[in-house]
Amino acid sequence: MNYIKRKYYQLLSKYLKNKPNADLAFVKAQYYLKNEKYLNIDQPMEFMEKLQWLKLNLYNEDYKNFVDKYEVRQYVKDKIGEEYLVDIIGIYQNVDDVDFDTLPDQFALKGTHGSGYNVIVDDKSKIDVLEVKQTLKKYLRKNYYFKYKEPIYKEIQPRILAEHYLDQTDSENIVDYKFFCIHGKPKYIWAKTFCNGKYRNCYYDIEWNKVEGDSNTKNYLEKDLPKPDNLNELISISEKLSRDFIFVRVDLYSINGKPYFGELTFFPWAALKRLTVERLNKELGDLIQLPIEADA
Repeated sequence: MNYIKRKYYQLLSKYLKNKPNADLAFVKAQYYLKNEKYLNIDQPMEFMEKLQWLKLNLYNEDYKNFVDKYEVRQYVKDKIGEEYLVDIIGIYQNVDDVDFDTLPDQFALKGTHGSGYNVIVDDKSKIDVLEVKQTLKKYLRKNYYFKYKEPIYKEIQPRILAEHYLDQTDSENIVDYKFFCIHGKPKYIWAKTFCNGKYRNCYYDIEWNKVEGDSNTKNYLEKDLPKPDNLNELISISEKLSRDFIFVRVDLYSINGKPYFGELTFFPWAALKRLTVERLNKELGDLIQLPIEADA
């Protein structure tokens, strides 16, 4: 990108970050910085463009309980049953309310109000409790809305959710199965796992045929992942949880053959990062029918 253009958009996005009623300009600046192309918000065509339209026009504060990591449990319970939920240890408004002495040896702590606010502990004896508390306090001070102008997060009450630790009993690493669902139908699965010391990912279609990665795709998993024995159940869960939305990514785990709910993701990569398999940017975009198109 031209240096002067980059500096302009960097300064613009910084200036607009906390300004009221400047969401569209801020999002456009972010999008240009990330992709070196202008965001077509009036006639969106590609996948991320349509997600940006949904961010700015539909998925507002009224949707907050679908991304609040505690409140969404009721939605999951109503749709598919509480047996697919990870057991919780507690929910806390203040970090000092978390009693580390009574927590099990393994657990997960998550901020309910954003993405990436996680502390995963597989051995409590190895953690620095004061350091973990400082991290959690930092999370609680954040409002995720201001990072990417996603109104869906704007009014969520910051809390800390303690969950039981998910672990495989066999030698395989846990795989995140992330179902891209459009108008209530899963279309592709983004599979993410830990391999050779690093996170790797790849795409599969719903029949578990691996999507070939582009030549410049980074961190694409070369080896094939085994088809989960309960793939049909995972697909069914995704359909039920996505039925009420134009687009949502349903994130699931399968631990020793049992599905578990992870979260609902409305804006993968904040709807800024192009999908690493280039053809999917247009293909998924074509599948999304926005209300503006229906009224045209």
